[in-house]
Amino acid sequence: ISAEEVEALGESLRGRLTDLETDVLRLYLDGKSYDEIAGALGSHVKSIDNALQRVKRKLQAHLNERATTV
Repeated sequence: ISAEEVEALGESLRGRLTDLETDVLRLYLDGKSYDEIAGALGSHVKSIDNALQRVKRKLQAHLNERATTV
């Protein structure tokens, strides 16, 4: 993945993710478990799972958009 693609992904996600989704993604990428993320953010594990599912859908939408413009 090129630096340009990483930058485009970051820009796209910054505009699409809620604060919760951003926090959850950051902690998930840091290797935290759902339980650890829930504890750190004061949320239920199910809320963390739902947030990560939304992040995945938004990431897929970004990738689909990039594929159609290339």
